[in-house]
Amino acid sequence: MSYKAVMLVANPMIPHDEADYRKIGVEFIARPCQAEDEIIDAARDADFILTFKKPVTRKVVGQLERCRLIYNIGTGYETIDMAAATEHGICVSYPEAYCSEEVAEHAMTLVLACARKLVRLDRAVREGKWESYEKREIRFNILPPMLPIKGKTLGLIGFGRIARNLVPKAKGFEMRVLAFDPYVPASVVAGYGVEAVTLDYLIENSDFVSVHAAFTSDARHMLGAEQFQRMKPTAYVINCARGEFIDEAALYQALSRGEIAGAALDVIQEEKMLPDHPLLKLDNVIITPHTAYYSEESLARMRRRPFEEIERMVNGDWPQWLLNTEVKKKFEQRWGKQSA
Repeated sequence: MSYKAVMLVANPMIPHDEADYRKIGVEFIARPCQAEDEIIDAARDADFILTFKKPVTRKVVGQLERCRLIYNIGTGYETIDMAAATEHGICVSYPEAYCSEEVAEHAMTLVLACARKLVRLDRAVREGKWESYEKREIRFNILPPMLPIKGKTLGLIGFGRIARNLVPKAKGFEMRVLAFDPYVPASVVAGYGVEAVTLDYLIENSDFVSVHAAFTSDARHMLGAEQFQRMKPTAYVINCARGEFIDEAALYQALSRGEIAGAALDVIQEEKMLPDHPLLKLDNVIITPHTAYYSEESLARMRRRPFEEIERMVNGDWPQWLLNTEVKKKFEQRWGKQSA
């Protein structure tokens, strides 16, 4: 039996070896699309679809005649109508855990960079400033307040794989760790030596608030003016998840007024706004260019994962990283029983 896979994005980080796909009976076609009608035209007769941030809506899903798998290349899959896919017996999969360790390391790096003001000090040196007994410009203008992170509190919003990977790193610096995640039982959180708390408690008691939750529309601007006003004036906000979690206008005001000490962000809402983003004008902000996911090893995993998931389905197995697990009954009614 022959199959067809269509990739809807032009992503150089996901190269495809057509020879590999041919070996498992899959014709691989790259058809970059933007609008719903374009996607329908490109993927109507596809067995497998590879997508990222494309509108795979209910309208699109309803026109997919042969689709067995929608594979989301990245970790944010809110542009896929999961309910519609499930109703039509279509599996949805994504590269879970391909960069969990890397993002956790990046978040911990940002905690340390904030605490030790590494970026500001580097800039000062490049501007010709150096701390000396005679000249105390750095001592008086940049360093205060600077506190050790030992004994300080790290608050994790979300307690999935990345947050759990971050815990031992924070514990290694003898930090207290809190977590808010309404979808994870307190007993599971406690098993990692972490205190399960409410969001309000976390915001008011953390020295570093780090976002690691899966994004939903309800979570948009979870951190806004009210939350910043309730944080410690020495607190830092870390975000390696999604830019939409933070109200950036409110964050700018909080940072400008000294309501919180600083922020370190790997993601912002509108990355196309750079280099004119208001937050870049503030000295107490660190922004990295959405690279928390990256290492040579994570990139290799991300590149290989789509082929592995498609190969599993061709062989009659379920995707390893199936998101809509409730689809199985409907899938088998439509396509027949999977072997595993």
